[in-house]
Amino acid sequence: MSLGHGAVNRRELQKKEVFGSFLQERTAFLKKSSKKLLFVCVPLLCAGLAGCALETPSPSTGYLPASAFGGAVIGEDPSMAAANDAAWVFAHPGRMQGQPAQMAMGIASLDAMAGQFSTSPRWERMDALVKLQMLRARSRVRRILGVRPGAPSQAVIDALVAAARALHRGDERAALTALSAPVFIHPPRRSLALLAHFPYVPLANHATAFASQYLYPGGGVDQGTMD
Repeated sequence: MSLGHGAVNRRELQKKEVFGSFLQERTAFLKKSSKKLLFVCVPLLCAGLAGCALETPSPSTGYLPASAFGGAVIGEDPSMAAANDAAWVFAHPGRMQGQPAQMAMGIASLDAMAGQFSTSPRWERMDALVKLQMLRARSRVRRILGVRPGAPSQAVIDALVAAARALHRGDERAALTALSAPVFIHPPRRSLALLAHFPYVPLANHATAFASQYLYPGGGVDQGTMD
């Protein structure tokens, strides 16, 4: 028994209505799922980008030459010798007046050890506050001397050590040549004058004394008497 033409049309219409309803529900579901996925993924992506933005590069690190202090510290650990030198120089600003060679070595020692304390595995267990204070002291001293922002630590150290050695030899011309390095903002004669009459820097005094006390528990270099 065959169906009439009208019955066939009604059945086809019902199929289309059911299929259309299915498509609407499926579309609504996909839209809702996409919004949920976006809601979850966007914050995660932002968090990841924020985490990357918070990462900062390691502080620039340089090293003094093995012969930086000549025979004055034979047998002494070079890092300890540099830390002691920086602590002594910044603890006695009065004695450093008119002593540009010693001041140059003290600043080079501070620059070197501030970087090494924060990057060398040897000092991994050092108090984080010591490391932070040393980096802040380095930044303060650099600003006073006129070191270009972002100057590599090794370039700063090399220039200051070369200037100090030249001054020890009495070769002012060579010292001025060393102080004309691109890491310095001021003309070389002004940089030399600053080294000869460097102001007291409390932050550098306290930071280097703090580091010295860490290196020598119960002892270390004192914070000086402004002499």
